[in-house]
Amino acid sequence: WRPASFNHDGQFFPIYSGKHRGKWSSCEDCHVSPGNFGVFECITCHAHNQGEMDQKHHEVGGYVYNSQACYQCHPRGSGGD
Repeated sequence: WRPASFNHDGQFFPIYSGKHRGKWSSCEDCHVSPGNFGVFECITCHAHNQGEMDQKHHEVGGYVYNSQACYQCHPRGSGGD
């Protein structure tokens, strides 16, 4: 894959800037399924209490406590996305 590059900040979640700058050293830190970069985890580092998140989202239709579901509603990472 080298010297391939991918601009996460330009198209997707801003993982190289702001609060996330310098927080990891490899793709596998977020992409936890070898060979499938479509699978990612946010909850690994952002270990929100599931019970608290379930309570905060009790009125959100289709809510599920997993990274892909979080990203669908919060693609820029903040609460008001």
